[in-house]
Amino acid sequence: MSASEKEQIEALQKWWKENGSSIVTGLLLGAAILVGSKAWFGYQDTQSQNASNIYSVMMSAAQQGAGEEARSQANKLISDYTGSAYAPLASLLLARLAVKDGELPAAQAQLQWALEHAESPEVRHQSRMRLVRVMIAQQQYAPAAALLSAVQEAGPYAPLYAELEGDLAVAEGKPEQAALAYKKALDTLPPQAPNQAYLMARYEDVKGAGAAVE
Repeated sequence: MSASEKEQIEALQKWWKENGSSIVTGLLLGAAILVGSKAWFGYQDTQSQNASNIYSVMMSAAQQGAGEEARSQANKLISDYTGSAYAPLASLLLARLAVKDGELPAAQAQLQWALEHAESPEVRHQSRMRLVRVMIAQQQYAPAAALLSAVQEAGPYAPLYAELEGDLAVAEGKPEQAALAYKKALDTLPPQAPNQAYLMARYEDVKGAGAAVE
């Protein structure tokens, strides 16, 4: 593994660590959306109850740092309850664990699976954004750009997608495009968003780099 690849993996691991709480929150949000609907509550057969129980065990293990147990339960959900709404959430968790271990191809495969099988728009957005970031870390710039360009109706995720566009442009050595993307992210960011200062710093950096190139 080259020094550049190691740096990319370390940067990605740092991003996952910094965003870990939001990832877990997103997973729990997805579950809350599922269990909060009357349709899901009315679906009380044995299979759905088993999937729900396994999901609870998986999340508890993940929160306690029991990686192997979390992996075991996640793989069980994916293999035995593929059609359940919990399976894509299990793939998101496996992807996070794979990134932690520096196994980016494995993380990419899990995120791709989650994107293809998720029924919830929220889970699809989460899967897509994390997949793009893993692709960037592996210098798969064209596929990452294709995923971003295919996004429709980003809604509240628009600033996050714009930030990803900026990160992709930075990775490709295109500071002017990165500045435009970060500016778009800043313009669509909710007031007092916690990452506003970070985005502004990124914007100023690439804006200055673009001017230097000119």
